[in-house]
Amino acid sequence: MTSKEIIKRLIKHDEPPRFGFDFKDHSDFVHTANRRQINMPPNPYDKWGDYPELREITGFHGETRRDFYGNIYGRFNGKTKGECIRGAIQDWDDYYFPVIEFDPAFRETLLEKDFVNHDKFVLTTGKAIFSQHRDARLMSNALMDTIEYPDEVKSFIDGLVDQEIAIIKNIAGCGIDGWIIYDDLGMQTTTFMSPNTFREIYKPAYKKLADAVHEAGMAMFLHSCGYNYALMEDLIDAGIDVFQFDQPDAYPAEVLANEFADRAVFFSPVDIQKVLPTGDREFIERRAKEMCEIFRKVGGGWIAKDYPSYSDIGIDHEWAHWAQDVIVANSDI
Repeated sequence: MTSKEIIKRLIKHDEPPRFGFDFKDHSDFVHTANRRQINMPPNPYDKWGDYPELREITGFHGETRRDFYGNIYGRFNGKTKGECIRGAIQDWDDYYFPVIEFDPAFRETLLEKDFVNHDKFVLTTGKAIFSQHRDARLMSNALMDTIEYPDEVKSFIDGLVDQEIAIIKNIAGCGIDGWIIYDDLGMQTTTFMSPNTFREIYKPAYKKLADAVHEAGMAMFLHSCGYNYALMEDLIDAGIDVFQFDQPDAYPAEVLANEFADRAVFFSPVDIQKVLPTGDREFIERRAKEMCEIFRKVGGGWIAKDYPSYSDIGIDHEWAHWAQDVIVANSDI
């Protein structure tokens, strides 16, 4: 059975033979782009750099860059992907959603790759929903917007989703199996917003996007950091098939397996805050084996993975390999 078939069986809850893997040296996945922008105006701040003009605007003295939406991001010493330090929307009355042109001929580029016959599960990345709003306004303004400017927020995220749906329709039938968005929704013990606010402002956009993903024959993946328990039922109802959580033990993993694994799949490493950072081999190996047992009892529901940048969070690659070795050795369901 190919990697593609195993991941699809996991997602369909159709008696998969083993857990899925997305380790750096052992993966059931291949990743691809899904779009190519054309006729874009020049952006002299597209790459990370030291730009006096952006420093004057932001007061930030590290590296900066600006995206095509107008958000300015900052970081220090080449670490991480940066954080938004000045959003594109300073005033809703003055903001115009940028018109971005995408090349429809990119479909032919994808077809030439023959992903339909690839033996691995083909995953591609789309744009987030809440996180795009958060960056465009910064967090404190974004949360206030849900009270003061709900119509403007809905219009903004509808524009984002419509843009994404046009991309999804263009790549339908090109052999891509999954669409993932990266949209952090929680803090360590609760969500950023109430379930009612999520249902009113964001859930319709999630459902609209997930419906388009499913119509194109793909599975819908969501990466989301933090403790999102209060939103899980709404996210599943909106159409999320796979949850990419780097902190499964925030719930903990037993809760994810017992309450949701009959309807969703969890795509996660061994917990990157409570387990791997300890550097305690016995503890790491024990928890990795426990996670295999937890999800085996519910017939699957787990794709084990690496965190993409262990060095950024102080985890030695050897510690992660201790977990990987145990998971691979205990992967049969």
